[in-house]
Amino acid sequence: MKIFYKIFVFVAIGSILGGLFVYFIAQGASKVSPSEVQNSSKLLEVEWSQLQTFNLTTGNIPNNLRAFNGANIKIPGFIIPLEDNQDFVDEFLFVPTPMACIHVPPPPPNQIIHVKMASGKKAKMSYGPVWLFGKFVISENAGKKIKTSFELLGSYTKPYQ
Repeated sequence: MKIFYKIFVFVAIGSILGGLFVYFIAQGASKVSPSEVQNSSKLLEVEWSQLQTFNLTTGNIPNNLRAFNGANIKIPGFIIPLEDNQDFVDEFLFVPTPMACIHVPPPPPNQIIHVKMASGKKAKMSYGPVWLFGKFVISENAGKKIKTSFELLGSYTKPYQ
């Protein structure tokens, strides 16, 4: 029973620290209006709090979130590999906290991005925070083992600094 308690405490503390990390990142990120997104070909920084506005009960997608559909974005977070390769991955889940695991229980679908790297590209596997860059798509992915609300065609990742 003591080992279960230790694991629970470790997971709880990791989740809290990861949540605080992403919260403070989001506070420093610039807000972008939907009109700026539609009139821009530049890279846009998206906050996890913006993704949370996708209503999972009704399926309602607010206009400020819908405006990012198809845009090139960057977002901070953590890689959950879907492959066994320890060095590079070309398909993974991207989540806001380091302890957001698909087993205990998984985050809600509006807090998971299913990432497939562009043809011939791979992301360097990292257990620390990274910036993810790529083309963002709102797409309910219910047929897979883990349900996600978003997909991203990944261009590259880089360490968060």
